[in-house]
Amino acid sequence: MPVPTTRFDVALLPVAAEPLEDTVVVVVDVLRATTTIISALANGATEVIPAPSVDAARELHRKLGNGSIMGGERRGKIVEGFHQGNSPIEYTPEVIAGKQLILATTNGTVAMEECRAASEVVVGAMVNVDAVAEHVCHHPKVCVMCSGTDRIITSEDVCFAGLLMERVIEKRIAAGLESPFLTDAASIALAHWQHVDRQVQAGKPLADVFRTARGGVNLVRIGHDDDIVFASRLDTFSTVPKLNLDTWTIG
Repeated sequence: MPVPTTRFDVALLPVAAEPLEDTVVVVVDVLRATTTIISALANGATEVIPAPSVDAARELHRKLGNGSIMGGERRGKIVEGFHQGNSPIEYTPEVIAGKQLILATTNGTVAMEECRAASEVVVGAMVNVDAVAEHVCHHPKVCVMCSGTDRIITSEDVCFAGLLMERVIEKRIAAGLESPFLTDAASIALAHWQHVDRQVQAGKPLADVFRTARGGVNLVRIGHDDDIVFASRLDTFSTVPKLNLDTWTIG
């Protein structure tokens, strides 16, 4: 039997098992970096610059000046001296419109560093999952790069990967195309999402599922439950931010 034209892989932690050349990579950190990036751009940020460290973010801000703001967290809390944290809710148009966001987070922006060999890198989260599915469903090689929390697998990122695959499968079948070939890790992610979705269909809010995940427990503990609710909403935005691999900016 011939292999279908789309191959779907999931890096359950930000280490790709296969070479990323000729691959569209979807970076996800549902709680919270990629949700925040999508929200900031939707609310008028001119671009987001992912910084690999706090010091790198500060140096970039010195170079770019007042047209930029520093956002980010360490252990979930705003970095001392930064303008904003890593909450998607705080990047309102009043805060971010017309400005560059330099973002340094514990997991999400670090995971992007693992994607430099990819042919294309896009930013995904529950809040734009259908738009991402539409964007990647015809590509021959797709990999979801899950950021995790402190290099540990997190349920919410795996849920996104599974839901994304479910949407891609639906779109390909509707277009008369074969379902994608799923690697073992991709099959695991799809099964995990289907398990969670059965709970959701039975009446359990997705936010409740996320609250019990590793990243969610941390956010509840430090008083950011509203971020979990925001990040659990499906298809709030229709944009698919792209990471420019030459300039290392997201727009």
